[in-house]
Amino acid sequence: INAEYGDQMKSVVALIVLLFLITVNAGPVFRGVNIGGWLVLESWITPSFYNANGVGSGVGEWGFTQQLGKSRALQALRGHWDSWVSQADLQKLAANGITHLRVPVGYWIVSIESDEPFVSGGMDYLKRLLGWANDLNLKVIVDLHGAPGSQNGHDNSGRDGPINWPQPANVDRTITVLANLTQQVMGYPAVVGIELLNEPWTTSIGGPIQFSTLKDFYLRAYTAIRNVGFKGDIWISDGWDNNQWNGFMSPPDYYNVYLDIHLYHCFGGDRDQTAPYANIDYTCQKDKPMLASLTQRDWTIVGEWSNAVSHPPSGNDYNSFMASFVRAQWNAYGASGTEAGSGPAKGAFFWNFKIENGDASWSYLDGINANVMPRNFTFEFCQ
Repeated sequence: INAEYGDQMKSVVALIVLLFLITVNAGPVFRGVNIGGWLVLESWITPSFYNANGVGSGVGEWGFTQQLGKSRALQALRGHWDSWVSQADLQKLAANGITHLRVPVGYWIVSIESDEPFVSGGMDYLKRLLGWANDLNLKVIVDLHGAPGSQNGHDNSGRDGPINWPQPANVDRTITVLANLTQQVMGYPAVVGIELLNEPWTTSIGGPIQFSTLKDFYLRAYTAIRNVGFKGDIWISDGWDNNQWNGFMSPPDYYNVYLDIHLYHCFGGDRDQTAPYANIDYTCQKDKPMLASLTQRDWTIVGEWSNAVSHPPSGNDYNSFMASFVRAQWNAYGASGTEAGSGPAKGAFFWNFKIENGDASWSYLDGINANVMPRNFTFEFCQ
């Protein structure tokens, strides 16, 4: 009897392990783009908007609104919010296999203090986009791209300059902002996820943000968002270090948590290859197995990537290279082919949906127009 009972227990345990593995590997596949340069300004994405308003390049939205003053800034930004992303843009993306949008926002979309130059009004346009997305069956991750005090000192955080986010008052304010933001958007069916913080500049890349500070923030922010009733996905940035996250915020105590990593080939480092096609080799031979090895942590999303390389080919080979490179990355990041989403990597989000005067290196819509981007995601690439 004891032997039979032991065998039965072994079978039960094996079944539980199998069901867990199926659950781990059965998440949705994300085939996404970023809606950047819209609710968080970046001058390189929309240089004519900066030029028209007499603001220099590299200035974050804090500097932009400070230079114009609230009245002029509000008028300019309303025009930009109304025009930079259109329903037709989303229709074209959806028609070409895109399923998800990552929408960067700044904390000022819900919280502006009296000594801050930001202007309000972006929330109305975000909600309009959420309605469009729902009509097109596009799912949205709302990404806190800019936090109080700036988490990376870059213009894409809203304020270029010192990194003051780690100050306790700024961390606490960020948690309040996230809870407020979540409450405002969680009623829209298109919203499936909230990202807690974009690209915090941690000690791993010479920044001031300690991982202990970042992890404590993630735990507290997760609780705050769950406490307002949101049951969707919660994304956390890896802070540019893959080695910090094994076992962190694991189920069953935490659920629907994704780790966001950003992989670019144009900003130096090993990934930035001199020979153009070596970038494709790196993607298939290095990044794909690297992502497949991340089995001791929450699911991984490549929240930002592009086709940009430091040394692109020229002439007739340019678009051919772009077409191959984009397919290599979609495939390596778990978004295409028969095994899409079957491993730890659950997909990716191209940066950006468009830029002014763009091509397939940074502008997904321009890549579609040039017949560079895939029309569907059945293709295999990395072998």
